[in-house]
Amino acid sequence: MTPEALRSMTFPRASLTRRGYNEEAVHDALRRCATALTELKEENDRLRADMQRHRDWIRANNIGDGSGPTGVPTVDAVLQQARAQQAAEQTVSVAREQARNMVRAARAQAEAILQQAWEKTAHAGDGGPEETERLISYLRQIARSLSVTADEYAAKRARAVPSAAAPAPPPGR
Repeated sequence: MTPEALRSMTFPRASLTRRGYNEEAVHDALRRCATALTELKEENDRLRADMQRHRDWIRANNIGDGSGPTGVPTVDAVLQQARAQQAAEQTVSVAREQARNMVRAARAQAEAILQQAWEKTAHAGDGGPEETERLISYLRQIARSLSVTADEYAAKRARAVPSAAAPAPPPGR
């Protein structure tokens, strides 16, 4: 029984001796409506009982308050996690920039030392090439060490935050 069926319901007229509709047809329609309403009420009661049982289960398992191991995190927990993630990303960004600045400064210092070594060699005459080669070797070791450190940092970052894009390699590599 649907609301549309009720709206479109028609009843035959009563016999000539009586006024109105055929009583038997009206009573039959009322019985069908009562049956449909009873079924709907029973279904509604069953659904309410199911809903209460689910609520009780949720309370018993601490779901929704984040206190149980299987609990769904609360909005506050999600917001706190988002703030922590944002702070972590900002810290990593600052650390990356500091690392880039350190690498730039080390390269500039290496270039300055090389320049001084070349100038010494040009002025000193004897003993200069060996000293220059020693300094060049030393500076290359420093540059390799910085590159390895930068690569290790990038690899750790990639493992820690797989969704973050890999940073571009420093210039001069």
